Amino acid sequence: MKINPLIPVGSVIKIEKAKIENVLPKKILDDLPQMINVEVIDYKMTDGMGIGYVLMTENNIKIWIFDNELNEQTKREYKIEPSNKPKNLLTIELLSRIDKVEYDLNGNRSIKKLANPFNLIKWLVFTLKDIL
Repeated sequence: MKINPLIPVGSVIKIEKAKIENVLPKKILDDLPQMINVEVIDYKMTDGMGIGYVLMTENNIKIWIFDNELNEQTKREYKIEPSNKPKNLLTIELLSRIDKVEYDLNGNRSIKKLANPFNLIKWLVFTLKDIL
């Protein structure tokens, strides 16, 4: 599986207004020139299908786009190849290799240790810390 390289944060690129007309509201589009100079300020991922770019225009309007909305010159410069299929990272090939991974189990596996409420709370806090 080949993933396109990302344009580095801080890079100044050009995008064409015609490629983003269906993405942005008309009010914002009216303030933009035909060829827009933007700076890549961050990345954005939505629904796990691809990574987009958060961009800041010269007149301080923040927008975000995907690879397919980039200028052809920018695609060539950063070696971004067009892809017609969605970028789904969980493919059948990847899922078929999951059962072949060997896991090293450390620690005490006795039922008393596992059923201890203090250990359960510690595990719950450790698991939920990234979510909350």
